[in-house]
Amino acid sequence: MSIPAMLSANERNISESTVQDAEGNTYRTVQIGNQTWFAENLRSTRFRDGSKIPTAFIPNDEEENLLKYGRLYDWRDVSDERNICPVGWRVATDVDWKELEKTIGMAEEDIDKKGWRGDGLAITLKEVQPDTMFSKFDQSQVNKFKFSVRPAGIKWKRWYFVQGMYTEFWTASEATEAKAYNRTFAHSCWNWHKGKIYRSTLSKDYMFSVRCIKD
Repeated sequence: MSIPAMLSANERNISESTVQDAEGNTYRTVQIGNQTWFAENLRSTRFRDGSKIPTAFIPNDEEENLLKYGRLYDWRDVSDERNICPVGWRVATDVDWKELEKTIGMAEEDIDKKGWRGDGLAITLKEVQPDTMFSKFDQSQVNKFKFSVRPAGIKWKRWYFVQGMYTEFWTASEATEAKAYNRTFAHSCWNWHKGKIYRSTLSKDYMFSVRCIKD
């Protein structure tokens, strides 16, 4: 069957599969352009050598959240040379994320900027994005690339956790001794930036979600 002409080259490059880590966790994966990504957040509690990952926090400490949201990790675990991703995979870098953003349509002049970028592009990576009293969204574009971002929330050290308002992804890229690059997706009802992707640097002590990318 021929591919309809109205599909873009990037859409034609989307394909889905699965991969399993050493603990037996199975993840959906998706090819977007020339990259293959996890389409779910990492859930592993062990590095490749079998040693325990110190953080690996389940959102809200509720086991039923594990499959839906994965685990949250601080950046020291994310960047550990023992690698928290399965063999053949690694934590996506800031450069990897920028390539993804370019593939889904972000303007070249916005790629290297910090802050909210790429209006309308975040919904193509989110699993759901309902309309709000402030904004209407083209539902045909929601999760267009099968990346399935979900609002897992964040954890700050051992004292603070919030779920449902944001998705925060660590990258493997260090910015300073204290900070590393991340990506943010907004989900809260009052946030005006639900259609955009936020690029910034934050304290390595935060615990965020992780997406692995194929080597």
